[in-house]
Amino acid sequence: MKKVLIVDDEFLIRFTLEEGLKDRGYETQSAETVKAGLEKMRAFRPQAILLDNRLEHSFGMDEIATFKAVDEDVQVILMTAYGSVAQAVEATKRGAYDYVLKPFDIDEIDRIISRSMEQVKSRESLEFLKGEAQEFIGVSEAAVKIRKHIEILGKNSSVNVLIRGETGTGKEVAASLIHAASDRRDNLMVRINCGAIPENLMESELFGYDRGAFAGAMKTKKGLIELAAGGTVFLDEIGELPLSMQTKLLTFLDHKKFKRVGGLEDIEVDARVIAATNRNLEMAVEKGEFREDLFYRINVMELTIPPLRERVEDIPALCDYYLNYYNMQFARNITQVEPDFMRELLLYDWKGNVRELKNIFERCFLFSNGTVLEKHVELKKPDWKADMRTGEAFGIKDLKEGPVSLEQEVAALEQIYMDQALKLCGNNLTKAAALLGITRFSMRRKLDREE
Repeated sequence: MKKVLIVDDEFLIRFTLEEGLKDRGYETQSAETVKAGLEKMRAFRPQAILLDNRLEHSFGMDEIATFKAVDEDVQVILMTAYGSVAQAVEATKRGAYDYVLKPFDIDEIDRIISRSMEQVKSRESLEFLKGEAQEFIGVSEAAVKIRKHIEILGKNSSVNVLIRGETGTGKEVAASLIHAASDRRDNLMVRINCGAIPENLMESELFGYDRGAFAGAMKTKKGLIELAAGGTVFLDEIGELPLSMQTKLLTFLDHKKFKRVGGLEDIEVDARVIAATNRNLEMAVEKGEFREDLFYRINVMELTIPPLRERVEDIPALCDYYLNYYNMQFARNITQVEPDFMRELLLYDWKGNVRELKNIFERCFLFSNGTVLEKHVELKKPDWKADMRTGEAFGIKDLKEGPVSLEQEVAALEQIYMDQALKLCGNNLTKAAALLGITRFSMRRKLDREE
């Protein structure tokens, strides 16, 4: 809800503005004096103030700074019956967004307030991007399931979510998509990396501080959670949040209220919380490193993103995506991945998951020529010998248990590779054969033999 505070000593003007703005979707409160206006401002937390210039005991022009000292982001709009260019310039110098002339037109006031709020939102968006409408790429059963869950979680925009997964699997992309699919999409999604903020600064960064809260606090500052009002707070790596901050976060999750550092007033913020972690939080709870009650509070709904090595069939789709992405970035026209390189990508272990794949593509784009993406990195090959010793690769049998048919075993291994290649290539025989480094005719013959 867009909130407007009206400060005017004439009852009829206050009443007219309140009713007119309510009809246009605003939540309003009013005050007769500056003192009463400041008290209501602290509790009401408006985004804009309509301030009369000729009050009974003071001039509104002189009180602009007084209101801005409470909240530097509030947009003050001066109302006056004696407008002039000089007065407009002076009001702007003192921090006013704009001024309106009495007798006023309520539609004009509505337009000015809307523009003022858009300016604040645009300024904040430079630091905290809105949830970007990306896509969770993949054809695997896991990727399809994740997209379905994102759609469901988007429709339930008040439910807290915990996203689990290894580093680089796409937890932030999933959080952005949940935000973009929700009715909060027009407000900010503020990303907070809990492991990147020093512990001694954590509270003031998350919850802000009031003027004079500590040495150097010359003005009130909103915290990151307050900036996400109406939107989403994304707490990345929540497992790294210090225990001292976990208690305050739990209080906010329970009541949607908090106090700034050095503040006495409760600040109410409607923001959805999406948390993400690559840690085992259950184990952290057992060790006393993470509060059990906080764990259950953030884990209302859980979304698990499996590592890339467990959804290998998504690699070709991701490769196509990054081919298009870096073609636009570098103004290139690379249309395919060199077949031997693609085979290595499919066999690689992907400790860094999708983020590692993206970095490899960027590096190879820089050094590749022509229309084929060439390999310009060293990828650690699987230790087939170790797998064979333990009998883990492709179900290889232990010869101690008896003789085998080498021809049948090789044929079975070929079938495993061909089935996987066809699945990855959408049953396109030509592409699957290229992926395996054989001709289409040869693959067709092998498939016919198995039939």
